[in-house]
Amino acid sequence: MSVLREPLEDEKEIPIPMSERVKISDLKFDQDNPNRMSLLQLDRLKASIKRWGDIVPVVTNSELLVADGAQRIMAMKELGMTECSVIRLPVKDVDRRLLRQVLNKLKGKHDKELDSAEYLRIVEQGEKEDLKALLESVGEKLPVEVDDSDISFSIPGTYEIIVECKDESDQKNIFEKLKLEGYKLRILTL
Repeated sequence: MSVLREPLEDEKEIPIPMSERVKISDLKFDQDNPNRMSLLQLDRLKASIKRWGDIVPVVTNSELLVADGAQRIMAMKELGMTECSVIRLPVKDVDRRLLRQVLNKLKGKHDKELDSAEYLRIVEQGEKEDLKALLESVGEKLPVEVDDSDISFSIPGTYEIIVECKDESDQKNIFEKLKLEGYKLRILTL
């Protein structure tokens, strides 16, 4: 059973328009958005917007009724911003609501080992406090093994071998040979 159905034959594909700058005061809300943020999460979102800017467009229908981005808009308002990037989709109300559900719920699940490796890279580059604040805002803590500066990363839950090659040609030859033997491969250049 599919969670979202495929489009019917008579339903045409929705063209995705380019984002545009829109006055925040022109945006409309239906007050039905079930997604909520704590004050701590909102503070982290504001810090993110201050640091990197308005990088994720708000999604609306053609009348500027918000489907995704209500918390970002709240954060931008609190930061004194008057405009934001918007992708205005020509969709029916039911599709706007379905899109809101999809964007709020389909986020994937983090692999703990890969998260720890990512955290370690962030910590090694001097952003430990920002990372801790972000994790705290979602009810998580920096793993002890990452918080301890003397620890290096753990081996992921898969078993891998790194083969050192003389050059790119050697790498290609070894890759092709192992591929023919049935190994699952990926190229990593260090």
